[in-house]
Amino acid sequence: NPPTQEQKQLIAREFNLSETVIVHESKGSSRKIDIFIPEAELPFAGHPTVGTAVSLLKDGVTELVTKAGPIAIETEGQNFVKAEIPHNVRLHRNTLDAAEEKSRPGYLSSVDEIQKAELAAPIFSIVKGMAFSLIKLPSLEMLGKVECSVGTFSEKILDDGWQEGIIGRLYYVEQKSDDEKVVKLRTRMVLIAFEDPATGSASCALASYLMLHGRRNDGKTRFELTQGLEMGRQSDIVVEVTKKDGAIDTVSLAGTATQVMRGYVTV
Repeated sequence: NPPTQEQKQLIAREFNLSETVIVHESKGSSRKIDIFIPEAELPFAGHPTVGTAVSLLKDGVTELVTKAGPIAIETEGQNFVKAEIPHNVRLHRNTLDAAEEKSRPGYLSSVDEIQKAELAAPIFSIVKGMAFSLIKLPSLEMLGKVECSVGTFSEKILDDGWQEGIIGRLYYVEQKSDDEKVVKLRTRMVLIAFEDPATGSASCALASYLMLHGRRNDGKTRFELTQGLEMGRQSDIVVEVTKKDGAIDTVSLAGTATQVMRGYVTV
């Protein structure tokens, strides 16, 4: 028998990785997947999608079906895939300044300038259930002072009808680019007292937000994000966003993955 929802969550908690993916067996080129962090199930996440797609290339899989919707997969080289990301974007009314938890010790940075940026940052969803506070910092030096928080903010801060899932914090610094169609960014992602070296969903959220609210014209823009340097785990992330008639038309996430472990779990 397949594992129950409770057993899937227990497996994710036992592994205690950033994300754990459950792949449903089926024939053909499509696979249904469930994505978990140790505390909850996610409707979508970028890097687990890329890793799962790479692991299933040998089986001819060209589509992954998540809770947020189907994701088309293209192969762009050995172990390198491009995923068309489902999106239902929303800029929320509140910022963290409206959150009850803001006064609790450890929920905000101890650095005054970072704390002010945290309180004022926009909260943006790439899909319902995946929201991120997008915190712009003025320098790489300031990015290096980012701390892990002791907890996450309540979803009650999100707009009505959207109050579910997680709220992560993505800190970013814009860097110089010689190509107006390429945006270069350094990022750090913090969620529930840990830092993530690579976060595709947050990267897609930031790229979509900048496309809509960063004075980007209609057409396609390439976003090149470098994350995890401060952890000694550099991740290079590519997101391409197309805007049409002032709205997000397509979002794609590209990347690679390498198998590092294999084992079995007894349920």
